Amino acid sequence: MIKRLVFVLVAAVAVLVAVLLFAPNVIPVAAYKGRIEAAASESAGRPITIGDNLSFRIFPRTGFHVEDLVIANAEGFEGDYLARVGEADIGVRLLPLLSRSIEIDRFVLIEPEINLARAADGRVNWNLAGAGEPAPEAAGGREFRDVRLGDVRIVDGVARFADAVAGKSYAAEDIDLKVVLKSFREPLEVDGAMIFQGEPATVDLVLTTLEDVLNGAPSNLKLDVKVGETTAGADLTVETGSALSYAGPIDFNAPDLPAFAALAGTELADAPGFDRLSLAGEVDGGPDGLHLSDARIGFDEINAQGALNLDWSGVRPKATGVLSTDKLDLRPYLPPPPPPDAGFPPWSEAPMDLSSLRNIDADFDISTDAIFLNDLEFGESRLKLVVDNGRMTADIPELAMYGGQGSGQLVVNARGATPSFSGNFDVSAVEAQPMSVDVLKHDNLLGLGALKFSFTAAGASQAAIMSSIDGEGGFDIADGALKGVNFPKIARTLASLQDGFSPAALQDAVSLAQGPREETDFSEFLSNFNINDGLIDAPTISLNGPFVTMTGAGAVDLSAQTIDLRLSPRASTTADGDGGRTITVPMRVGGTFSVPTLGIDREAFLRAGLDRTLRGLFGGARGDAPAEGEEETEPSSIEETLIEEGLGAIFGRRQETPAEETEAEPEGDPNQ
Repeated sequence: MIKRLVFVLVAAVAVLVAVLLFAPNVIPVAAYKGRIEAAASESAGRPITIGDNLSFRIFPRTGFHVEDLVIANAEGFEGDYLARVGEADIGVRLLPLLSRSIEIDRFVLIEPEINLARAADGRVNWNLAGAGEPAPEAAGGREFRDVRLGDVRIVDGVARFADAVAGKSYAAEDIDLKVVLKSFREPLEVDGAMIFQGEPATVDLVLTTLEDVLNGAPSNLKLDVKVGETTAGADLTVETGSALSYAGPIDFNAPDLPAFAALAGTELADAPGFDRLSLAGEVDGGPDGLHLSDARIGFDEINAQGALNLDWSGVRPKATGVLSTDKLDLRPYLPPPPPPDAGFPPWSEAPMDLSSLRNIDADFDISTDAIFLNDLEFGESRLKLVVDNGRMTADIPELAMYGGQGSGQLVVNARGATPSFSGNFDVSAVEAQPMSVDVLKHDNLLGLGALKFSFTAAGASQAAIMSSIDGEGGFDIADGALKGVNFPKIARTLASLQDGFSPAALQDAVSLAQGPREETDFSEFLSNFNINDGLIDAPTISLNGPFVTMTGAGAVDLSAQTIDLRLSPRASTTADGDGGRTITVPMRVGGTFSVPTLGIDREAFLRAGLDRTLRGLFGGARGDAPAEGEEETEPSSIEETLIEEGLGAIFGRRQETPAEETEAEPEGDPNQ
């Protein structure tokens, strides 16, 4: 009896061993292919098919091998399938199944291809339970068997995502990933490489735990990603309840911003600036945008701190926030200034590219310690910057420039084929000398001034803009000086002559009154002007000081870069001009911005009459006017030259008067 029992047991073991060894090769697994496909399709809510090369084995390790596994796409979406797997090799341990646990010692997907899509109405194609309906609001409450993974790999995978809501698409190819998951309750680790949007990429991810994510509970995600030259790191709390949300510290750096924008599905216009972007801080966001607090932001040459919001759900990304910065450097977005000592360059005819204003919408409150606009430098200021579909408005309620304060507004509209510009500025107590150095390239003007200026213009190039400017303005400089010449000193020197007037004496007087330390003080220097199609008309120019006064008028053609000003400075030996000797010098400023000229205004001589002009110019220094019948002569060439040199010291240049012109006699009777 016992022997018979032992024999039966041995026979049973032998049969079991035979089944384990030979059954997988005897049972026609392919015969069950239809049943497997039907069951899988019913479970997923859409057709699932597998290729004919389907196998199953128990020894030495239980496993399945499937080829050409295809999951059909949801109805209403482009493409035949949601996913396709070239080969799948799955190994499962049998004994843990008895305790409702799954231990996969290998899970290798070779050449998987996944095509995700979101329709314009929000439907997604990866919701297998609902066949294309909106994703369920929560995954909470489901129970999952414990899963343990061994060798899990994706080899040569492809993943695509087409988002009709945002109008963007993304693709990752050559995906090679290694996954470690000892249990749903333990960290999920992913390490691998791919080609994302044509750029090499690496990913290192740790998620704790997958069970929390599947149940919609918060989980921690540590992430380090590199795509091309762009790097990103994060330590986030992630929640997938009603919608994806995340919060925690992040660090992002895109040294090549156009390349990163292309990766994100946004093409930046090839325009000045928009070269780099870096972000760091505490993020709180979702699938369509984020809020960054305690933000540290680097954009081109600008480094800022504050709060930032980014929204990329629309056609263009939009940035809003409140920021402060040590400097607001706008030079990368402007045409470069001419090199030092290059003179004033002609206006460029090259088209100006302002298309970068259409790269992103923005709404920022910005406070800054300095603003740089090529050669212009502004101090501590505050501005409201709004960019809306190519139109930029900068409202500047607080503007510090060259020691003064003011306000202004600048509007640049690049929505149309021809950009337009408008602005207005009102500043006071500006230090004239440093401003004249930056704008006029000389330091011969001192004082505190006020400036008002408003304008409109349109054009696609510098030249077009300068020929279209319309506007008005004025300046008023108080308690200043003109460096380089001392007109009252000339008057005092000539008045003190004891031996009478001579050219040599005039030359000595002018020479003594010139030099870098000589100045002509004034209490007020002002003018108003109008601009029409690029032509500045200054009907009144006046200067008043203790020993000098000046009147004048003229025009400046911005388009042609030409100057035509007529000035009449009058120097006196006394502070109030009474009881002393005076010198009146009719002068004309002409030439171009690059080569200005300064000389005696001959037309003023002729209009006023040579006799009266010469008395005003030299009579006070010579003594009495000529006796009746005495012939009067025009000033000699040396007198004109000396006056021109004296006045030219103010502007750093004088007009060269040809010898034959200085020797010519005036036409007609100058007294008529």
